Amino acid sequence: MEFRKLQVTGGNSYIVSLPKEWIKDMSLRPKDPVAVIIQPDSSLLIVPKREYKESPKKEGYIDALKERDRDTILRRFISYYLAGYDVIKIDTGKSEPALRAAIREIVRKKLIGIEIVEESSTGLLAQCISSYSDLPLKKATERMSIIASGMFSDSIEVLKQGSKDLANEILERDDEVDRFYYLVLRQLNIAIRNRFIIQEIGLSSPRDLLGYRLAAKSIERVGDHATSIAMEASEVTGIRKEVLEKIEEIAQLSKNVFETSVNSLLRLDTKLAEEAITRTKEVVTLEQKVSGEILAPKMFGSEASFLKLILESVRRVAEYGADISEITIDMTVKEP
Repeated sequence: MEFRKLQVTGGNSYIVSLPKEWIKDMSLRPKDPVAVIIQPDSSLLIVPKREYKESPKKEGYIDALKERDRDTILRRFISYYLAGYDVIKIDTGKSEPALRAAIREIVRKKLIGIEIVEESSTGLLAQCISSYSDLPLKKATERMSIIASGMFSDSIEVLKQGSKDLANEILERDDEVDRFYYLVLRQLNIAIRNRFIIQEIGLSSPRDLLGYRLAAKSIERVGDHATSIAMEASEVTGIRKEVLEKIEEIAQLSKNVFETSVNSLLRLDTKLAEEAITRTKEVVTLEQKVSGEILAPKMFGSEASFLKLILESVRRVAEYGADISEITIDMTVKEP
């Protein structure tokens, strides 16, 4: 650490000299421009202006002729997307039309902002055509939570109606949640490597990246639980009205916890976060009470087991909301 004194030049401007070693490392010369950026902690970030120039597109390459396992190749493709690559090239060979079809399906169902721009009988080329500024992190997180919340509400409707069509629709919407989840991870990974992007995606400091990473996973898990409820509920009929009413009551409270928690995160509102955590305790208490009152004494073993799983998923939605609220509280504490 070096301490340097401020000097006044021209009567109005304050200047401070820069370390000579840093100047050499950056290959700077007299009159080269540098950017001075005020940071959230009131420090200054000084970077050469050339750092702002558009960098060449980052290209990833997958040789499917060496990686014969299709699932391995698909996981590798998603990994390149999450890592922030702009272009992903895959050599598949002429005998792999099924692999090319699987990649097209992943691009269509699971990933946002990437398109197949070239395709031949021996491979394909995928390119990310949208940037993080087109759908910023907070907006993507909010959109993902809205879809997950709607899925959860509709999964309870499946329990009441036994509609397999609605259950299948919820399953399809889970792909949408996954698409936004992968987009959030991609933005976070890019921001980790490029400190200029943190503020551009709507965050105030690098530590917020971890908070949003954990929150996004909790939202994605809510979508998974909604799908699980819908798939199980579509196979069961004849549940007593009073039982359905109790489950619906807990589900509504659980949904409110989740939505309040997401709002607390997006607004960094600790009051909303504390409210959600308190309501989560109510959900847990009510779920335990309902399980004891209406399930075991009056039902066959298979039916009781099924409804216990439903209630557990409903409770978990609230608990994931509480996790998000705790993340919000952690993010609002000032750095020491």
